[in-house]
Amino acid sequence: MSEQNKININDLHRLALQELENDAIQEINSDLYNSISKFLKNLKNEKHDGVEGKINQAMIGMITDITSTLLKLRLEKATLGNSNKSVLLDEEKYILDSSAEMAERRETILSGILKGEPYNLDTR
Repeated sequence: MSEQNKININDLHRLALQELENDAIQEINSDLYNSISKFLKNLKNEKHDGVEGKINQAMIGMITDITSTLLKLRLEKATLGNSNKSVLLDEEKYILDSSAEMAERRETILSGILKGEPYNLDTR
């Protein structure tokens, strides 16, 4: 990973605040989640005792919480429908694709039930 793609907790915190303070989905580095993953992996591989170990665990917890919040915020904005979905990252699009598929299946099943033509799951 190049030096410019490395992430730290301050950068991550700033990104989450920017996302929270704006109604639109913010444009962010396409490699963000990979950078976070590598950052967490490095922190988890570091072995510390005592206070340093507690600080390391606290950092891991904060990064986990901030990342979860950031992802949830971005997905919530995307599901509202009034945001520019072109700035979503591939991981976020992947998640949303599954919810779109779920909605289609729900409508197919419900439509069949309401028309008196139940959907036969055995013939799929």
